Amino acid sequence: MIKILKIFFVSLILIFFVSLTYLSIFGIETNSFNKLISDKIRNIHPEIDVKLKKIKLTIELFELKVLIVTKNPVIEISNKKLNLKKVSTTYDIKSFFKKDFGITNLNFSTDYNEVKNIIKFARAFKDSPQLLIIDKVSKGGKLNINARFKINQKGEIENNYLITGEVKDYSLKLFNNDEIKKINFKFKYKEKNTSLTDVNLDYKNLAISSNDLQLIKINNIYKISGNIKNSKSKIDQELYSNYIKNINFKNLILSSDSNFSFEVDKKLKFKKFNLKSNIDIESAEYLTNNKIFKEILPNLTNKIDIKNNKISLEYGDGIKISGRGELFISEKKENIEYKIENFKNRSKVDLNLSLNQNPLKFSLLNFYKNEDVKCQLNIKLNKNKQNIIIENLSITSEKNKFNVNNLKINNKNKISDFKSIKLKYEDKDKIKNDLIITKNKKTYLVEGNNFSLNSIINDTLTGDKKKNVEFFDNQRRLFNIKFDQNDIDKDHVINDLSGEIILIGSKINSLSLNSKFKKNQKVSLSILTKNNEQVTTFYSDFAKPFVKKFNFIKGFEEGKINFSSSKINNTSSSQLNIYDFKLKELPALTKLLTLASLQGIADILTGEGVRFNEFEMIFTNKDDKMTIDEIYSIGPAISILMEGYVQKNKLVSLKGTLVPATTINKFVSSIPILGNILVGKKTGEGVFGVSFKIKGPPKNLKTTVNPIKTLTPRFITRTLEKIKNTN
Repeated sequence: MIKILKIFFVSLILIFFVSLTYLSIFGIETNSFNKLISDKIRNIHPEIDVKLKKIKLTIELFELKVLIVTKNPVIEISNKKLNLKKVSTTYDIKSFFKKDFGITNLNFSTDYNEVKNIIKFARAFKDSPQLLIIDKVSKGGKLNINARFKINQKGEIENNYLITGEVKDYSLKLFNNDEIKKINFKFKYKEKNTSLTDVNLDYKNLAISSNDLQLIKINNIYKISGNIKNSKSKIDQELYSNYIKNINFKNLILSSDSNFSFEVDKKLKFKKFNLKSNIDIESAEYLTNNKIFKEILPNLTNKIDIKNNKISLEYGDGIKISGRGELFISEKKENIEYKIENFKNRSKVDLNLSLNQNPLKFSLLNFYKNEDVKCQLNIKLNKNKQNIIIENLSITSEKNKFNVNNLKINNKNKISDFKSIKLKYEDKDKIKNDLIITKNKKTYLVEGNNFSLNSIINDTLTGDKKKNVEFFDNQRRLFNIKFDQNDIDKDHVINDLSGEIILIGSKINSLSLNSKFKKNQKVSLSILTKNNEQVTTFYSDFAKPFVKKFNFIKGFEEGKINFSSSKINNTSSSQLNIYDFKLKELPALTKLLTLASLQGIADILTGEGVRFNEFEMIFTNKDDKMTIDEIYSIGPAISILMEGYVQKNKLVSLKGTLVPATTINKFVSSIPILGNILVGKKTGEGVFGVSFKIKGPPKNLKTTVNPIKTLTPRFITRTLEKIKNTN
């Protein structure tokens, strides 16, 4: 009996150990624990319903634990199904006696499920505002997950869990209705650290990729960093116009490689943003309608092409940009190099630009650089809230150099101050100019060896002025003028120019300048502004170089000139008087005399010249139109009375009366008869006077005449006035 009992117990022990060995190695499949596991999970998370299939049990003998594995289970959360590939957990046998939770871990892997279902699953375990936001903006996409959780004795998931997985074809519809599409990436989450790899997405047709994105949570702060790239793409204009206002770029094609980092707090506020980026702009178009640019660069259209620009960008406490590349101005290539720094309310710019292939023009200085002449523009400036300070601006072309130092421009784009301006150049008339303006306390000294006054005199006498450009702010400025010599044109020079100019803002308040020609002939110019009226007076003992400014007068000799003008707003009223001169050439008059059968006078005009005692012209200028109220000239041979208008570069329209001196003699009986010289030898050629019209484009004038037998009262009155004043 004892022997039988021994055999029984040995067999029983052997069966027990064989069973344990079998369970340890092969395990068994059963449905017995399904309800237990589902109930345990439901006790902690009532909204989760776990539907298990057969469970495989394997005993870990030495640790007194049971490994439980099931395949293809389904988890339902709020009527959303989550399909799993495999779920495994470990049950601590000792907990059965201690009445603990028993399940010590939970591991699972899923099929590709809808992203929204996964988010709901995550929120069921541990909800957060971040998950709520992600749930709201998520659209489409599938996700698979491999997860390992540790569970404490109370059935709570510990924080050191590991989740890995992959997202495919996911989209985000942001709160501003922008959409990020085709998001694909692999992820890994462990102990508050999330990393993303193999990232690809599409934002406004911009393909973005990354091999390293990190998200780390420290207390209530999320630290995000990584690398992003985009291959060469045409950038949707909306992508940057939404963030950078008033930017005029079109057809931007670029690629980039960037490293970044930033932090997000619990209120979703971004801070400590840092970015380092290398940007390669293949091409772009910059649109501009800037009138100043077009005045300086006469061939400039409304577009500048940007090509092959390589840019380095750093963003942190401020922005640093450096780059170089090509600009195409009117399809002519120029090279550009630049550095830009922006820190809080301060900016710095260092720019170098070639202008080798494009013409350059400064109308105020009568300067023009032709195409295919080397030229370099360099500018260094600082900007703060109050001012733009141009530390140095230089333009160098062959022997020409323009240099500006410490020029201050206020926030209304007006010049408030400068230290010095140096100009050394050859103008369009081949005149060499050498000028320097320096500030001494509150006064500016303008001096030099030579400076051409050609354009300034032309504007003063003819009223050919463009609309005033407001360069300066509204301060009062005194300029003292001192030059050794100044060119009137390439044939005439004045010496020892001196005086002063007072500007209030950009307008001349007062001006007084005096100079002289080589033969001690005096020249003076004064301007005085009062009650919005600007009065200009000009006088010269030597008239010829100034009369030449009126293009319709040629072959002028001798004479003195006196000019006065009154200007209110954009309209000027002027009077020009020239005394004791003669003309050798006056094309329109020569033709007029010939048509009027006054060939004798025409011959004199083209030979020795016709002498005049006085020429008087009264005219007004408004915009591009000169209205001639009256031109009256009287001389021993002929007198002329004329009126009309000149539309600049478009139309000349004049009409008037021409009277030989013989007719005037008969009327006033005071001037000797010139006989055949004046009226010709042929019978019937003598006339009292001639009415005429001159009209047409400036280079194609048509002249018509009509002999008259009586003089107009206006002509008689003006002639009597002149003779009376002479006597």
